[in-house]
Amino acid sequence: MWDLEAVDTEAVRPLRRDVLRPGQSAEQLEYDGDEAPDTLHAAVVQGGQIVGVVSVMRDGHPRAPLPGDWRIRGMASSPSRRGEGIGTALLDRCLAHVREHSGRRIWCHARVHARTLYERAGFTVEGEQYEIPTIGAHYLMASKLSRDEPV
Repeated sequence: MWDLEAVDTEAVRPLRRDVLRPGQSAEQLEYDGDEAPDTLHAAVVQGGQIVGVVSVMRDGHPRAPLPGDWRIRGMASSPSRRGEGIGTALLDRCLAHVREHSGRRIWCHARVHARTLYERAGFTVEGEQYEIPTIGAHYLMASKLSRDEPV
């Protein structure tokens, strides 16, 4: 079995690089908001090794920013560990963190192959598939966490 832990920024960057952004410099692996005090960096750890990571931070929705918007970034799991529930556990932890901080909406640029993971958690696709240069095909996805705000 594995453990889900809050970690520091540096702990999530190696898997971010290896899985999501191979070949990018250390500076390109730093995201705006990584160092904010209420940002959560979480990791799934098994046998002392990090096998899954995610970060969630305050960030306005790209189309219609509202107070209480949060963004998921850098979700990755080791390719050999996919299908074990790691992504679901990380996503659930992000949702709990955002709710703990009175977040109203959470969004992300989801890779095409991760769409169903987000849909199972209540996210919806907003618009057509698009390409992020050098990274790949994505969907803008979001989920409303508060009933009194439009998404």
